[in-house]
Amino acid sequence: MTVDIPQWAHKVVDKIRRGYLWKGYTDVKGGQCLVAWNTVCHPLEQGGLGISILQHLSWALRLR
Repeated sequence: MTVDIPQWAHKVVDKIRRGYLWKGYTDVKGGQCLVAWNTVCHPLEQGGLGISILQHLSWALRLR
């Protein structure tokens, strides 16, 4: 994560993570997602699952 990853790569990885979370596959369609991905990425205290947003995580690791 020390290298600046392009935005399209973040989207591809998030798509795979979303697919695995909802169906156990690498690809899902929008009708199979039970909760919006932004809600899932919220901390547990705010009602989410605490899954990190890759772009924010890469920024934090590079700033460190």
